[in-house]
Amino acid sequence: MSPEPVLAERAYLLLKADIMAGRFASGAILNERALAAEYGVSVSPLRDAAQRLVGEHMLEIAFGGGYRLPTITTDALRDLYRWHGHLVRLVLKANRLDIDFDAKPYVGMQVEGQAVAMAATNLFQAIAQASGDHEHRRALRSATERLHIARLGEVRVLRNLADELQAVGIATISGRGPDRFEVLWAYHRRRIRRVGRIWEAISL
Repeated sequence: MSPEPVLAERAYLLLKADIMAGRFASGAILNERALAAEYGVSVSPLRDAAQRLVGEHMLEIAFGGGYRLPTITTDALRDLYRWHGHLVRLVLKANRLDIDFDAKPYVGMQVEGQAVAMAATNLFQAIAQASGDHEHRRALRSATERLHIARLGEVRVLRNLADELQAVGIATISGRGPDRFEVLWAYHRRRIRRVGRIWEAISL
């Protein structure tokens, strides 16, 4: 493989991780040259990576050129939580999932918020990966990744996230019928009701 695709992949993984970790403010313009230097690539692979992330709705084309973070509003965040909830339900109704997720390490533990947020993201990514439908898989993966920044805000607003994660994991893996969907919808409904406070937590 030529060096250029390897460098573009490196830039993509690093930039995506920084976006999901909340490094950049909502609506911020990327400093392409500074980021390229930091990631150890030239501007061209960095732009290739940014264009790929535009396709995943994690970046937008800025007015006048360049790339910027999408502006997060309470309405947009509420819509994304609802969309994510519908996608999870759709995937679970359409598939008998065999996923690898162990919620036990999080039960009753006061784990660091970043770890709980990542565990939730990993669970929903596992659900997406287990889907037999390519479009469902891609849509749920995208929505899950875009919600990761909100999960970092949830740890400042919501309590008992580790216990909740255990309940969602159990319902996903071994739940049946309406009770399974009620647990999963309650997870999303809780966040939709507090979306204003979550938005404030990630906008500080």
